Amino acid sequence: MAEDENEEPTVGDTIDETLEAKTDEADENDGASLRERDEESGDDDEEDDDDDDDDDDGDDGDDDDEDDDDEDDEDSMLTASDDGYVDHYDENSLPPYACRYCGIHDPASVARCVESNKWFCNATCSGGGGSHLVHHLVRSRSNQVQLHPESPLGDTVLECYNCASKNSFVLGFVPASSSSVVVLLCRVCVETVPALKDMDWELSQWHPLVQDRKFLPWLIKVPSDKLQIRARDVNQDQINKLEELWKSEPDAGFADLDRPDAIDERELSPTLLHYEDGYHYQNVLAPLVKMEADYDKQMKESLSEESISVRWEKSLTGRNIATFTFSGRHSAELSRVVTGDELRLKLGAGAEFLFGKPWEGVGYVKDIIDGEVELEIRPEMHPRGIGGGGKGRRKNGKKGRNEIFKPAISFPDQITDDYVVEYIWKSTSFDRMQNALKTFAIDDTSVTGYIYHKLLGHPVEEQVIANPHLPTEDDF
Repeated sequence: MAEDENEEPTVGDTIDETLEAKTDEADENDGASLRERDEESGDDDEEDDDDDDDDDDGDDGDDDDEDDDDEDDEDSMLTASDDGYVDHYDENSLPPYACRYCGIHDPASVARCVESNKWFCNATCSGGGGSHLVHHLVRSRSNQVQLHPESPLGDTVLECYNCASKNSFVLGFVPASSSSVVVLLCRVCVETVPALKDMDWELSQWHPLVQDRKFLPWLIKVPSDKLQIRARDVNQDQINKLEELWKSEPDAGFADLDRPDAIDERELSPTLLHYEDGYHYQNVLAPLVKMEADYDKQMKESLSEESISVRWEKSLTGRNIATFTFSGRHSAELSRVVTGDELRLKLGAGAEFLFGKPWEGVGYVKDIIDGEVELEIRPEMHPRGIGGGGKGRRKNGKKGRNEIFKPAISFPDQITDDYVVEYIWKSTSFDRMQNALKTFAIDDTSVTGYIYHKLLGHPVEEQVIANPHLPTEDDF
């Protein structure tokens, strides 16, 4: 046994061991190869499955991508800096600075009318014409504009650098010679102030801010076509109707146009060259007279203005004359105040405190000179009794207290500031028009036959009135 243990391995044994080692190595290699082939086949199957899934869901994937893009666009639209994809017909969902005409609310494209406190964009009105902002300024007789706080120029009120005039229709810009800045100057200062020529400004390059009935795009951006397509569709008739409605209801919205009591000029019968009779003439003209009366009443009653400075004077008859000037949009020329109109003048809160009690006076417009209104105050009269012991006999024989009137003693002629002016509207002239139309319709003999048919547009034979004999020097 010892010899067997010490005996060296034969060649056959070595070959057998070598074959067994190669067999095991081959088996291991085969197993690894099988595992690699299985993994490769599995990867191929997964790629095929992925390709099949991609093919099956290709259309859905495109739709999902489009939906995602739409959602991204909508999300971006909801930001205040973009156009804001909201329902432009739902005014409750719009921000306060949205255009009152079309609903566009891009901060760079809107501006505020200072007098009416309404926002409008720089988009052109449908059917041509000026921009929404310029159209409102013209219709409301306003001229002051303030930009949006988030606009590139901030919440700036446009005004002249030299005289601080805020009239946007006379404002323009001039470039500086040495720097890339512009200066806002009004037309009056450019033409009449010689000192401006010594400044480092190119006055010869002055250009107005409003061109082609819209503001310059670098000042107030013109909304893009994409914004205007999504905006509220409003036509010229609706814009005019809104402006008329704002005169009586400043807070009215676009939805109020559908109210039955809203003003609609299209419902009025047009004036004609020929009328059938007096009733037809009245039916056409009477609504026009009423509309003019309502407009005149609204304009005159909205004339009330506070913080008026008054200069007191005495007339030749001893009457108190208050001289004052309407400022801003309520100027005497625009308010249609004429000589003979009745106004009420009263103290403001601060003036009442200085005077010690409330006071108001009513008077008639005596004259209007260079925009200054001269108001002649009617004297305040208070009754008092006189006579022995306060008793006496009237002319009618009845006993009682004789009454006379004395002027009021207290008068705020020492106070010159903080007055309030109100217009007292009277319908006398319009009542006379309506009564004349009514009489013309029901009474054919109210005027001569020639005048009657001439007013109705009927063909009549011209009447020749003989010239009267005028006296000459020989007749005296």
